[in-house]
Amino acid sequence: MNKIPFYVVNFKNETRRNKMLERFRHFGVEPIFTPEVGGNDPRLDKAPDNCKRVWAVMLQHLDSLRHFVEKTQQPYCIVCEDDIHLSRHLINDLEKIVPQFQRKQLDVLLLGCLLPFAIDMATCLHRQYFPMMEQVDGFSYHRYPDDLWGCQMYLISRDYSRFLISTYTIPYALDHLNTSFNYNPDWVITKNGNRALVYPMVAVEEGVNVSNDASQVWFHRHCHAVNFNEKNYF
Repeated sequence: MNKIPFYVVNFKNETRRNKMLERFRHFGVEPIFTPEVGGNDPRLDKAPDNCKRVWAVMLQHLDSLRHFVEKTQQPYCIVCEDDIHLSRHLINDLEKIVPQFQRKQLDVLLLGCLLPFAIDMATCLHRQYFPMMEQVDGFSYHRYPDDLWGCQMYLISRDYSRFLISTYTIPYALDHLNTSFNYNPDWVITKNGNRALVYPMVAVEEGVNVSNDASQVWFHRHCHAVNFNEKNYF
């Protein structure tokens, strides 16, 4: 399982970088930190000023996938953000999850996202929005709606990575500026293909958000409070 490439999206934050290094090295994993995409990246020259930050994040995710496709031979990789807690049983969890990813022929599997509640199949609304595909080896696999937010950690296939790289280019983003399309990993990478999420999650966001939007700050904190416990994550 250690042969799976792990990519971490980090932008000039040594504290977060070192924290993620420590967490992954606990499992003998040496993650790959994709080079930062800064404001001087020529790919952002034509981006509207209010889009540059999120486009840079999107490009860093795509650069991770490009490295995976061009520099490795593995059939899938894992990409994550730099502010997540990992399951204390990460490798054992993945040994159960990856075969299900293959068997279900998934393109992308959310291992961590922003869930504001615990998924409960006894709840009618949850059955509607997160229909269960299967429950096996202590995990349940669910379809999810388009408005699910966050791509804190995901397992992704090589073919689907190629599709994303070739489709969601900067010219594509520029051509769709005046549409509902959002060049954002939350709304692109996890919203196409044969997709699912796994529950319980393998990664939980730390819940610290530096946005000036109070509702965003509250939402991130709430998702962390609902899903994190020290027994299962560190």
